[in-house]
Amino acid sequence: MSRINVVAIERQYCSGGSQIGKRTAELLGVPCYDHEIVVQAAQRLGIPAEEIRQYEEWVRNPLKFQFHLKRDRQLDMYEKVFAAETEIIAEYARKGPCVIVGRCAGYILKNLTRTLRVYIYADPEGRRARAVDEHDIPFDKADDVLRQYDKKRGDYFNVNTRQNWSSMQSYDICLSSSTLGIEGCAKTIRDMVKASEG
Repeated sequence: MSRINVVAIERQYCSGGSQIGKRTAELLGVPCYDHEIVVQAAQRLGIPAEEIRQYEEWVRNPLKFQFHLKRDRQLDMYEKVFAAETEIIAEYARKGPCVIVGRCAGYILKNLTRTLRVYIYADPEGRRARAVDEHDIPFDKADDVLRQYDKKRGDYFNVNTRQNWSSMQSYDICLSSSTLGIEGCAKTIRDMVKASEG
């Protein structure tokens, strides 16, 4: 069996998934790609990075932008955004071992290279605290924001992969950052990658 080449992390909002991705990459001595994917896609398409995020949002609420753009153009642009991100993720994987956070990377790379598909989740209390402390979200708004972002990520994943974002069957391993912490999750992932080398 070949060595795991890419770690692909999907995560609940405010579960610490991005930090876990960065820490895992540090432990493995490989690059971590996260927001770089959006920036690269924006450059290739010649549009602002914020517009990329709007088209990702459009999956969840296709009526949101109909006052500004015709539906056909929305769909065409959405498909171009996903195609650009798919191309970029594949290019990162071909460069060598890496960690990729979000953007359906595990699904995109399934036939390209051996990929460890990871899902990070956390208990509501921990996520709420992280939302308030790290993202300056008012405490009384935190639960609504968590639900909103999880819905957005879930819909984006479900539409593009035809799999269930929150189902353990979509992943090789699901880790609780509430139980293991950032470091514990990162070390667990690192150990799985290292074990594949043997």
